[in-house]
Amino acid sequence: MKTFLICHRGALGDFILTWPALYYLREALPHYQFLGVGRPEYIRLAISFGLLDTYLDNESAGLLDFFCGKRIPEEIGTPQGAVLWLTDGQEIVEMLRQSASLPVICIPPFPQTQIHLAQYYCSVIQAHFAITIPQNLSDCFPATVTECQYALIHPGSGSFKKNYNTLFYRNLANVLRRSCYRKVGFIFGPVEDEKMNKEDFAGEWIERPNDVMTLADLLSHASLYIGNDSGVSHLAGFVGTPTIALYKTTDQKIWGVLGRKVTHISADEEKSALRMIQEYLIRDGSYSPASLDMDATNMEI
Repeated sequence: MKTFLICHRGALGDFILTWPALYYLREALPHYQFLGVGRPEYIRLAISFGLLDTYLDNESAGLLDFFCGKRIPEEIGTPQGAVLWLTDGQEIVEMLRQSASLPVICIPPFPQTQIHLAQYYCSVIQAHFAITIPQNLSDCFPATVTECQYALIHPGSGSFKKNYNTLFYRNLANVLRRSCYRKVGFIFGPVEDEKMNKEDFAGEWIERPNDVMTLADLLSHASLYIGNDSGVSHLAGFVGTPTIALYKTTDQKIWGVLGRKVTHISADEEKSALRMIQEYLIRDGSYSPASLDMDATNMEI
């Protein structure tokens, strides 16, 4: 079977921002097997959503010469085309082009441009392949039906600068409990376990998914997810969970979470963020204006 190579070695959120481009590229090349090279856990997640077919671990010793631009290993074979998200991959591009019948392109993971990254990736690929891009990139995301009535909060991210203080997230959980979300939990990963004081979340329901597949399942059954600009938030948006994505320092116009049910809130301090979340809940019908006034009066952040 003819093979098409996809390479992305970055973080989860960055990888998910490539998924609309992958989806429409697959539509344009239905008879090709898509081989992913990257972090195994993330690549397997993409396979589960039908974006890729098989994968190679980017840390494999057999790929060392490949990333040095020396040779194409047997595991990769002779792909007919490729899209590579690499900072410096021109040598690899030239090597692959020698046997490719389709375009081989390299896209910088972090281009200096004021456009949403997912839209940018689609436009670059569209310049080389006959793909059709809808106005709303989230049209290709799964349409899920929520089965449970619980809300999830992710208090961390890959950068401490993106996070609000701990009390903000505890207050937020109390706000949700006073609305229609009687069961409210926190998602912790290795970063949160290492950098956050567990005593600050004493008595709270805390979920620690063992892998991103388990995380995706947990998110897909939630009635609401609230989190900072992080890979977890991007995944929540992708799987169709009603999502409130918080931006303290990053630009949502470039890095914004995509999804069918995503609301963006930009605020550089806690009180403003909490007020905007409460106003969202009022519009959603799950919170009363009286509760908003009470919380604004009683909560300290």
